[in-house]
Amino acid sequence: MNDVIDRLARLTPSPSAAATEDATADLRRGHRALSRRRIKRAALGGAALTLAVGGAFSGIALTSGDEVAPISQAADNVRLVDYDGAQMPGYTVAKVPEGFVLQGSDQYVLAVARPDDKSSISDFRDKIVVTLESPSSPAEGATDTTVDGQPATLVTTPDGATMLKYAYRDFTVVIQMWNTIHLSDKQLVEFAEGVEVTADAKPSVG
Repeated sequence: MNDVIDRLARLTPSPSAAATEDATADLRRGHRALSRRRIKRAALGGAALTLAVGGAFSGIALTSGDEVAPISQAADNVRLVDYDGAQMPGYTVAKVPEGFVLQGSDQYVLAVARPDDKSSISDFRDKIVVTLESPSSPAEGATDTTVDGQPATLVTTPDGATMLKYAYRDFTVVIQMWNTIHLSDKQLVEFAEGVEVTADAKPSVG
């Protein structure tokens, strides 16, 4: 009986070198597939992180150092445009700030305002107003300029308005621009050069 068992044992094939190599190759392939899956998951995760970070910083721009600064918005420029509406007694104008109208006038003042301004023309806030006054000395702190080649002065009032004064015939034209209207000094002079004083205008003082 023992002799038969021994013979059967000798008939059982032992693992061959080829089988061992096949198993090793399978194991390597499995490791490579697992590595590829891990790399793919990491790449997808990195892309999602990039999108999230990009969204969080979409409103900023980098400066030359490590600081982060908001993207600045260009300020709206106020333009002067040709005026083609009805003129008012006392003064005529050639240009107005874009979006503005002649609000009204009387013998003493012309008011240029936004269309929805319902205040009195004697209320100078948020407007450009044109008046006449008797000749006067230049204001203290005035800046020299010219209107139509004639000497003129620019001065900032205590409430922040800009006042342009220049001689016109026997009077002084005074144009006051409230500080909420952002025309440059050059534009205010351009506005003044389009103003004509009619016989209906009278000086407010003197």
